[in-house]
Amino acid sequence: MDADPSRATWIEEWARRIEASGLSSIVLLLLDGLRAFRYLWSQALLIGRPLLSDIADSETLERFALLFDQPELLERLATCLEKRGG
Repeated sequence: MDADPSRATWIEEWARRIEASGLSSIVLLLLDGLRAFRYLWSQALLIGRPLLSDIADSETLERFALLFDQPELLERLATCLEKRGG
């Protein structure tokens, strides 16, 4: 379990937003791809961060970086989505 309660909070908030938008099944499929190519996505985010800063705030980009760097966070997001969808 994640020692930082704030991480659990934003993961659960993302799961609520994803569920509310009706994208749970799509995001669950994407998470499978993220798991397999986590390192590549992490590097792509690192390279593209200056371009993405116009689209998303730095806090959101940092959270995405954490998702790629810490597989347990990806698992927590998937678990939250599966519970909400099931």
